[in-house]
Amino acid sequence: MKIEFTGRQTDVPPAARALAERKLRKLARVLPGITRAHVTLTSERHRQIAEVVVHSRRVELAAESRSNDPELSVSDVMDKLLRQAQRYVGKRRESKRRRPSARTLPPAGEARDGPGTPRVVRSRRFPVKPMTLDEAALEVGSRAEGFVVFRDAATERVSVLYRRKDGNLGLIEPGA
Repeated sequence: MKIEFTGRQTDVPPAARALAERKLRKLARVLPGITRAHVTLTSERHRQIAEVVVHSRRVELAAESRSNDPELSVSDVMDKLLRQAQRYVGKRRESKRRRPSARTLPPAGEARDGPGTPRVVRSRRFPVKPMTLDEAALEVGSRAEGFVVFRDAATERVSVLYRRKDGNLGLIEPGA
């Protein structure tokens, strides 16, 4: 981290310089990735004004403080920057927590309303084999699921053959 000090109508006291460097190291622990900081001390009549601008990869923070003592101004402005950095880091953390992960998102065609809407509980993949309707009927009889997804050998379309509650077989074919 590169730290620049500027004094306007005054010199930057060594105590204020050391305090600023120590507080900036503390700030760098809260907000990693600080590339540079610019500390400006200004003397106006009886007031000492401290301004600090901190540049990092993602955010730029700035604060100003006024008091009669330059060390007090530097300490106060650094505390303000620390609070800004903590607020920024906290907001980033919260937004990451609130963001739903890909695993919790419903599939594209599913309703996303509220409670009471149906949701996909379990999803499995089935190989789509080319076979005739008679072969698919034999396959449904041997499977526990009660259905088979197959590619019709005559039409090359994907179809579903399932066992109905009355014991007969139902066929679902795609339209058009």
